[in-house]
Amino acid sequence: MREANMDDIPYAAKRNPNLPWGYWLVASEDGERLYDEEGNAWESVRDYLWTWRLRMGPRSAKAVEAQLEFLLAVLVAIDRRVVMTEERVRDLFDGLWHLQEFYGHWLAGVGLTSDTRVEELTHEGRAVLVMLASTRSATSAPLPIGLPTLTPRIGLDRGETRQERERLLAVQEAFARELPYRFTRETIGEHPGIKLMGVQIGSNIPLTRVLWSMTFPDDHARDRLFAWLAHRIDRWEEWGELAAHKSPRELSELLLELAFADRPAALSP
Repeated sequence: MREANMDDIPYAAKRNPNLPWGYWLVASEDGERLYDEEGNAWESVRDYLWTWRLRMGPRSAKAVEAQLEFLLAVLVAIDRRVVMTEERVRDLFDGLWHLQEFYGHWLAGVGLTSDTRVEELTHEGRAVLVMLASTRSATSAPLPIGLPTLTPRIGLDRGETRQERERLLAVQEAFARELPYRFTRETIGEHPGIKLMGVQIGSNIPLTRVLWSMTFPDDHARDRLFAWLAHRIDRWEEWGELAAHKSPRELSELLLELAFADRPAALSP
């Protein structure tokens, strides 16, 4: 009879399910390393989870933290029984059902959730949740678990240029407030967007109304276009007149044409 593999033994049979995952690690005398039961050294319990348990490849500390914060948000959403799958897909996976389904299969495959019809955390999954919630970084710890933590890292630039972009573009927006036609960054529905506002003559007093708008998948994409528009602020009145007296569609077509006018075509030999 073959000796039982540790991986075949249920987590609750080999570990205390009431303690955070990784509680068995032993700290070095200087406290700079953690050692597992096989004598391997790890920088932190999160590093141990990422590399040893989840079998993930090496990444920057920032990238690993972002992924583990997302994992924590998903585990918490599953553990809160009132959060249904559709709500979780919409909030955490931006409406991408196939991505949520794959992530769900992955969680079950690594043993953090059950593989039954009713999705729930296993003993190990809950222990991982407790560990991740207890070891959050100084940057993430003040934020509630879930979207408030994930949002700063979402976008084409992973949030790395957000603070500097905001500082520069806010100056442009402040300068443009008194213009008769001005582009502004706003939230449209649930998405980052840009609006073209124009002062139009009403029956008695001038009224400001939206002449044109566009939404984007994230604020980085929106801010790239807004920066492009801000560099051409001397054209805003002409573009506003076009949207006001012809059509928003004509403005969209013009902006698309101008955005690509000076770019060389990438032709294959």
